[in-house]
Amino acid sequence: MRVLIVDDEPLARSRLRRLLDGLGGMDVIGEASNGREAERLMPLEPDLVLLDIGMPGEDGIALARRWRAAELPPAIVFTTAHADRALAASETAPAGYLLKPVEADALRAAVQRAAQPTRCQQAGRSGLCVRVGREELLLGTDHLIAAVAEAKATHLYFLDPANPGRRREAWLDTSLNELEAQFGDRLLRLHRNSLINPRCILSVSHDQGQHHCHLHHLEQPLAISRRAWREVRDRIARDHL
Repeated sequence: MRVLIVDDEPLARSRLRRLLDGLGGMDVIGEASNGREAERLMPLEPDLVLLDIGMPGEDGIALARRWRAAELPPAIVFTTAHADRALAASETAPAGYLLKPVEADALRAAVQRAAQPTRCQQAGRSGLCVRVGREELLLGTDHLIAAVAEAKATHLYFLDPANPGRRREAWLDTSLNELEAQFGDRLLRLHRNSLINPRCILSVSHDQGQHHCHLHHLEQPLAISRRAWREVRDRIARDHL
C-alpha cells in the first residue's frame, strides 16, 4: 500500500513512519507538513493518506473534501489530538479516525479497513458518491432528481437506490459545473443555480413572464432562465417525440 503522511509535527510523522514499518507491506511515498506540500505529492497517487486535521493553512478536513472528488480518491485516515473533531471529519467518509499518540493496534485496524476499497473508489466516475450521516450511497443518473446551488454548497435531491419511491436529500461540496462535466447531457441546466434530470420533468408552466419546471418527486417548481428556456423546450420536445 502506497502511503502519504501529512502532519505538521515532525515527531508525529516519524512515529507514524515507524509504526507503518512495523506493519509490513507499507510503502511511504512521501511526507508533507501542510496542505500545500500534500497537494504537490498527490500526483504520486497514494492509496492511503494519514492526514492530520489541525495544520497551518488549509486543515485536513478541507483537504479530504477536495480529494474525495478525485476520480479514484485515496483512502483517508485522520490523525488528531482533538476528539471533538470526529463529527466534522466523519462527513468526509474517512477509513479511520485515530487519536494521538497513535497506537500500533489502532493503526493496523485502520489500515486494514483502508485496504478494502469503498464502493465510491470502485465506481470511479461512473456514479456519484454521497454521504448521508454514516451512510455511503452510490448514485447513478436515474437516481438524481435535481441539484440546486445554495449558500456555497449543492443541495442534491435524489431517489434512494434501495427504495426508489423514497426521495432523499444531501449537501455536497461538488459544484454544479462539476456535476455537469461528470454526467454530460444526462443532466439539463435550468438556471445558473440548478440542474435537473430531464427524465423527472412533469410539466412546464409560465406565469408573469417566468417559466417554471415541475418535477416528479419535488414539490417546489424550479425557475427556468431565459437563456436556458430554448434548450429546455427543445429537450422536452425531443424526449417526448
